[in-house]
Amino acid sequence: NDLSGDLNAKFKIALSELAKIGIEGVVQGDFLYTNDDLKTENIDGEPHVTFHPNTIVYAVPKNSDLARTILKSEIGVVWHTTYGGDTLDGMSASFGKAIATGLKEVSSVWSVDAVFKDTSGNATFTASETAAFSAILSAAGKEFQGIKKNTLEGLSKDPDLNMRVNTYINSLVREGKRVENVKSFVKGLIKYIEGYYQKESDKRSTPKGKKAQTDKANSVLTYFKTNKAKDIEKVFTLYNLLVDAKLMVIDKLNNVDGLKTLLKTSKGFEVTGQEGFVAIDHLGANSLKLVDRLQFSNANFSTEYIKGWQK
Repeated sequence: NDLSGDLNAKFKIALSELAKIGIEGVVQGDFLYTNDDLKTENIDGEPHVTFHPNTIVYAVPKNSDLARTILKSEIGVVWHTTYGGDTLDGMSASFGKAIATGLKEVSSVWSVDAVFKDTSGNATFTASETAAFSAILSAAGKEFQGIKKNTLEGLSKDPDLNMRVNTYINSLVREGKRVENVKSFVKGLIKYIEGYYQKESDKRSTPKGKKAQTDKANSVLTYFKTNKAKDIEKVFTLYNLLVDAKLMVIDKLNNVDGLKTLLKTSKGFEVTGQEGFVAIDHLGANSLKLVDRLQFSNANFSTEYIKGWQK
């Protein structure tokens, strides 16, 4: 079919072009485009070169040096991970290292690193923003101190409960909502869990199969019987505070100049933030991804926005 043929063509270009840049060892990156994916589109009255690998459309003013570099290339890749080790199974990942800067420069490959440059003085909180951020963290710390150990660990140690909580939160994200009133959220979560296992039970045709789902429901719901509602609500109050802090950081990073990021609809483009940012420790061994779920994740789920793989 057309899709498999397109993928095969891109794979051949990748093999041919990436062989030219002197990659040593094992590295991982994200495919951005091949030359036939590049388009010229009018954005805010100005022509831009765009590419659309996934949910987000990336745009560069056509009269810029960067656009001219991209237009000359056959493929674009952003590198983010290196792997070390003597065997494939024993390899360990390292993040945040410069990869593209150590590769050969050829005009047919636009190769960049997924490294956020030091933006001290540019992406720094103002005094009022720092005070607001500190207040959120202080409130989160106070909330954390008031949560009982069993209440917090109960969510993480029960895989079925953990999955149901994540699924329920994801259902809110799909609707463009976040956890707001924690009391209502917990009640809604319990109702969702009860309904989920009832549906699973209804799918089973034997008494044994139905009982297995009923037993699993009772096991998961035990958490809400052995922990007081107000204690469970504290967990999601803490969750909300941490989301608030995360969004402040993402908003500040999104204001740093870079590629324009847009969402495509049937009516045109909408401005959006970056897909996300990854915080990496100084050793490059641990990473934490920061994503505005109400913006990017919701757009990822939504059928309103045209994705790069849709023709």
